[in-house]
Amino acid sequence: MTPGSSLSTTVAVVGITSQVAPALVNHLRHAGYRIIGFSRSGQAFGDIAVHRFDCTPSHLEGRVETLVNLTPLPLIDEVLQLAQRLGATRLIAFGSTGIFSKAASSSALEREFVASQLDAEARLQCGAEERGINWTLFRPTMIYGAGTDQNVTFIQNTVRRFGFFPLPFGRSGLRQPVHVDDLARACVQAIDNLSTYDRAYNLAGGEVLTYREMVSRIFRSRRMRTLLLPIPAPLFRLLVKLASRLPGLAYLRPEMVDRMRDDLVADNTDAARDFGYSPRGFEPPPA
Repeated sequence: MTPGSSLSTTVAVVGITSQVAPALVNHLRHAGYRIIGFSRSGQAFGDIAVHRFDCTPSHLEGRVETLVNLTPLPLIDEVLQLAQRLGATRLIAFGSTGIFSKAASSSALEREFVASQLDAEARLQCGAEERGINWTLFRPTMIYGAGTDQNVTFIQNTVRRFGFFPLPFGRSGLRQPVHVDDLARACVQAIDNLSTYDRAYNLAGGEVLTYREMVSRIFRSRRMRTLLLPIPAPLFRLLVKLASRLPGLAYLRPEMVDRMRDDLVADNTDAARDFGYSPRGFEPPPA
């Protein structure tokens, strides 16, 4: 595909209520971009005009050159249709490194997740090429920093509530958490960078650490004495299963315990080479 000749001035952010959106908006503004937002609800986002995801505003002034999709990747067909209606020739979307870590999961739901992600990636590539849109796909590792994730925030909440964190025996796989601000900056770095056109990148944080050290650092960020409670993995699986029945914790699954012994890391070399990606080390917020 031949890259467009004009630089982006207006960016549409689809999924502007997502955890990456506030940081992305800040970086886009700092870089001088005009921003319009889209969400399912059309709920206001500060002073940014937000429209419903399923319609194109008839009063939109000027052309939208770039669309950044922060909604789940399986919605990519709707996103591509919106990009076409807006006249966008550039699309940045987010997938997940879960396509690698969950591929051999014992959970049918997680295997279905992998299948849906892979299918969506293929539809992104084909659909974008059919419409003459230059695409870039980012696959983040464990996202944190906005206080709404299901990993670091879950650990923080457990530590805050109980003062300790249970850790299964032998579960100390490597982790590489990536901050929302680094993902937002990556979007801005890639928008008009021709080297990133029609490519996919795995994006990880700037530091590799064990699961145990990740939890310990969360304790230290709260100025608390690290208190890890070693327990047998089968008991931890049972605790996770029971906790998943509580409000807001339905996302917890026993398979997460199995992955605590796996190394969930990614190589940032391609992203660093192509658009200067340089993420921070793991810096859990204090609260």
